[in-house]
Amino acid sequence: MPRGGKGQKVQAASGQEYGQRVAQEESQEAVPLHQEPTVRPGGMGSLIRPTERPNEALTAGAPIGPGPGPGALPQKRPSAEQEMSVRLAAYLPILETKAAQPDASANFRMFVRRVRHLASDAVGVF
Repeated sequence: MPRGGKGQKVQAASGQEYGQRVAQEESQEAVPLHQEPTVRPGGMGSLIRPTERPNEALTAGAPIGPGPGPGALPQKRPSAEQEMSVRLAAYLPILETKAAQPDASANFRMFVRRVRHLASDAVGVF
């Protein structure tokens, strides 16, 4: 089913092996490309419209001024991925030692790099 009108047209690179061009075109037809949502100027309403929260202080959520402070804001719970990465971070020295050995597979090295990345993201979550 070809793309009709909207979005990017189907394109294929030249100089490919036999059958690769058709496969590339079919894959582009099967999966639609991501399109960023468009926001028109003024689409959120007028800048001089009345407030949507007339009973809330302007400084609500800030550490100064009237209204509730930062403690009133909802606390972000760590995701399951973050919790798992904190647990795996404890094993990181052992995993890195094993990944540095010459008999370690490329998949295992990639796994250790991913664990290292997740552990660096999880610092300060708890």
